[in-house]
Order: sequence, then structure tokens, then C-alpha cells
Amino acid sequence: MRKPRLSVGGGGGLLHGFPSPVLLFLLLLLLSSWRVAAQAQQAPQTDPVEAAAVNAILSKLRLSAPPSWNISGNPCSGAATDDTSIDDNPAFNPAIKCDCSDQNNTLCHVTRLKINTLDAVGPIPEELRNLTHLVKLDFRKNYFYGPLPAFIGELTALESMTVGINALSGPVPKELGNLTNLLSLALGSNNFNGTLPDELGKLTKLRQIYIDSNDFSGSLPSTLSQLKNLSILWASDNNFSGQIPDYLGSLTNLTQLRLQGNSFQGPIPTSLSNLVNLKKLRIGDIVNGSSSLSFIGNLTSLGELVLRNSIISDTLASVDFSNFVNLYLLDLSFNNITGQIPQSILNLTSLSYL
Repeated sequence: MRKPRLSVGGGGGLLHGFPSPVLLFLLLLLLSSWRVAAQAQQAPQTDPVEAAAVNAILSKLRLSAPPSWNISGNPCSGAATDDTSIDDNPAFNPAIKCDCSDQNNTLCHVTRLKINTLDAVGPIPEELRNLTHLVKLDFRKNYFYGPLPAFIGELTALESMTVGINALSGPVPKELGNLTNLLSLALGSNNFNGTLPDELGKLTKLRQIYIDSNDFSGSLPSTLSQLKNLSILWASDNNFSGQIPDYLGSLTNLTQLRLQGNSFQGPIPTSLSNLVNLKKLRIGDIVNGSSSLSFIGNLTSLGELVLRNSIISDTLASVDFSNFVNLYLLDLSFNNITGQIPQSILNLTSLSYL
């Protein structure tokens, strides 16, 4: 009898029962193709709840998404996930931005929503509460009306929120105090009324707050003294009353302070002399209680100084204006200032409005 022997070469492979090199290559190529296909199928997808919310918001406001926004399928694609800037970019309005790092880069969350200057009309849609990963919300310059909903306080990832220049009304909900990551809050040029909630003092990261041109009343809450990072406070053109809070002098990071157009009582607190970083100061329409000019002596970084109709009873000689080299706007009208205009004011080369 013949002994069995190994076969070398030919279609039988290196050994009987082992694939040939060609077959092995084809298997590896097929596996690689399957892997690529699987990765393609795992392209990041928008959280379905958030996708539905974005669609509903646009539908309720009768807005159409730009062609580059794949609204019908996966909103977090294209410009929503690349380096395209949507700030001040009319080509992307309305627009969203997304973060697709969740669940091993397979799940996207909407982090920015912009509906700016689009004549959007209606109350703020309820579906907004489902965008719980929002970091920036921009609803400026539209016709939103009704209250600022309390559910806004659920969007605790927010760092910037602006609803300025709309027709929103009613009191500011205390739930805003839950937005402890806020850096900028803009409520200006609406019809908000009532007193400001004490809970705003919880927003200790806040750098900018715009509450001007509304119908707010009462005094500024004492809790605002906790906003040590604040650089801009606009509270003009409201119905605030009582004393201008002395604690404002402790907010030494302030660069802009606007309080005119209210019913504050004098005197202007001398603690404001601590605000040496101020570049713009506007106080006016003080109801009673006279003040001197001495508190501005240290504020030599000022570019704008408005103390119009503030019951200032003093002479201009009490301030050495030669130190105000950056001053370009000075309005001291409608006061009780006496004496002469010092030459130091007339020598200010940056001054363009007096």
C-alpha cells in the first residue's frame, strides 16, 4: 500500500485543510470591507429626542432650515459639527452646533441654538426644554412674547443666553438661579416686570448681565453682591428705586455700569470710587439726595462718563481731569455744578463729546 503524503503547491494549498495565500488575502479584504461598512453605519447620530425638539421648534416658529442643514434626517451633520462659525454668519441662521463625543463618538447632542433676527413670532416653544445639553442660546431680535418659561432653569449647561430685543413679559423666573454655569445673561429690551429674584445671586460665574429697557421695579437685590466676576451690568431704563446699592463698589471687575433712567435715590455711594477698572459709567435721573464728584477721582480708566440729572452739587475743580486721558464722552448736564470749567477738561485730546 502507498503511504499518504503531503501535497505541496497547487490548488490544495500549503497543506491539505489549510487555505491558500490567495484565499487568505481575499478573506482579509472581505473582513476589512465589512469593518469599513460597519464604521460608516456608526456615523454619529443626533439624540432622537433632541432632533425631534429642534424640528418642533422650527415648525412652531414657521422657520425653514438652510439647505446645508440636514433637518429631515440627522441635524448634527455638516456645518453643525465642523469648524464653521455660526456667530454673525447669516448663511447659518437658524443654526445649531453639536457635540458628538458621547458614547464613543456615536451620539450627538445639540449644544448651540441660534434663531437671530428672523422675525420669529410666538411664545418660547416648550420643546426647548429637551435640549438639555445647550451651552449657548441666541434668540435675539425676534417677536417672542409671553413669559420666560420656568423650565429654562432645567438647561443647566447654559453658559450664554440672550433673549434680548423681543416682546417677552412677566417676572423673571427664580429658576434662572439654577443656571450656575452662566457667563452671560441678556434680557434687555423686552417687557419684563416685577422685582428681580434673589436667586440671581447664585450665578457667581456671571460676567455680563443685561437687564436694561424693561419694566423692572423695586431695588436691586442684595444677592447681586455675590457676582464678583461681573464685568458688565446694564440696568438702565427701568423703574428701579431705592438707594444705589453700596455693594456695587465691591464688584471691582466691573468695566461697564449703566443705571440711568430709573428712580434711584441719592446720594451716589462713594464706594463706587473702588471701581478703578470702569471704562463706561452712566448714572442719571436721581430722585433726591445730592452727591459730590469726589467719587470719580480714582476712575481714571473711564472713556465714557455720564452723570446727567444726578443732583451733583459740586465744582469741577474737585476732580483732576488731567488724569482722564482716555475720556472721550463727558455729560454732566442738568446738575447743580458751579464755578468755572477747568482748563484740564479742555486739554483732554480724546474728548469728542462735552
